[in-house]
Amino acid sequence: MQRTLIVSVLACLTQLAPIPETRASERARINPRTGLFEPPLADLRKAAERGDRAELARAAGRVAPARLAKALAEPDRRLVLAVLEAIPLVAPGITLLEQVLPLIGAADQAMRERAVGTTATLLGTSDANDLAEYEIPTAVVRAACQALASTAANERESVTTRLLAVQGQAEAAAACAGSFNPAVLLASPVPDIRRAAVLTLPAGPAANDRLLDAARDSDGRVAAAAGARLCSRKVRLPPGLPPLGRLALAQGAAPEDVIDILPCLVAAKAPADQEALAKLRQVGPAAIRDAIKNLMPPAAKSAPP
Repeated sequence: MQRTLIVSVLACLTQLAPIPETRASERARINPRTGLFEPPLADLRKAAERGDRAELARAAGRVAPARLAKALAEPDRRLVLAVLEAIPLVAPGITLLEQVLPLIGAADQAMRERAVGTTATLLGTSDANDLAEYEIPTAVVRAACQALASTAANERESVTTRLLAVQGQAEAAAACAGSFNPAVLLASPVPDIRRAAVLTLPAGPAANDRLLDAARDSDGRVAAAAGARLCSRKVRLPPGLPPLGRLALAQGAAPEDVIDILPCLVAAKAPADQEALAKLRQVGPAAIRDAIKNLMPPAAKSAPP
């Protein structure tokens, strides 16, 4: 009898106990402004974790921007990461730029990286007309550009995150011109950062002087990238600078940089450049050999390498 009574009491207590409230991110809702059905935010997380960007874009498109902005403050880390990935996929994602910026300073490294990538994409895909149309405050754009600049220059930050910041500044060159400081990046001890700075230098005499300095870099990747830009900009190399042929053969030179140097080697008369071209025809990667073949005159194509 006593055991039966205990079981009965426990059953009553279970019925009276409050039912835990479902997390907001797990619930669907009706948008009070549009009257449209909005899926649970958890759908964003699931799509992001599957790597299904098409579904992520569809799910995000059914969620009001204000709800996406609010979700950035959710305690669910995976949800926040998904929302950051989704924001550039919705129109107009640029209206959420101000809400994304605080996460660039997050303690979570993955969160910082995702926030930097989102900021870079939003700025890089929005021109002056977009910023004006959606009334993005100038102060917000300036803060975003400065956040990218600070991240790019931060030697304690991961290289991947810094490269995202550099790329973002380059793609938003018009908006971020005032915050881009190539001298700081070119002085970085990290070769990947120096190379990224070389690739994002704008056209102009001052940038050409920096390219000439970078062509003397001790790292072959950086020097070859500088050589590629000097060739494409038809900058005359002064005496004492390594010839383009040597830069094309530099250890670690990226194939795309070597390919950009090839037109200058094909047109060059200097023996060192011609020797470098012949060596690349013999032992260069297939992509480089094919590029040389396409650049050579018909008679030269039929000659043995």
